[in-house]
Amino acid sequence: MITIRVVDSNRRGVSGADVRISWRGYTHSNGRTNSSGSVSWDVSSGSGTIYVDGTKVHEGQIRGTMTVQK
Repeated sequence: MITIRVVDSNRRGVSGADVRISWRGYTHSNGRTNSSGSVSWDVSSGSGTIYVDGTKVHEGQIRGTMTVQK
């Protein structure tokens, strides 16, 4: 299970953000954050790139629960 929590500059969860994980191997996971700023997928960890509202916010290993800033 992978969970991405999107926060603003004050570390508050961002509701309604579009999150995309582009995994190595050319597959993608797409979702939108809930009211607490989180979105989850039932997938295994791996390497990839996380985008929030089209902007790259992380590149590298993706696993467990990760917090990224919008």
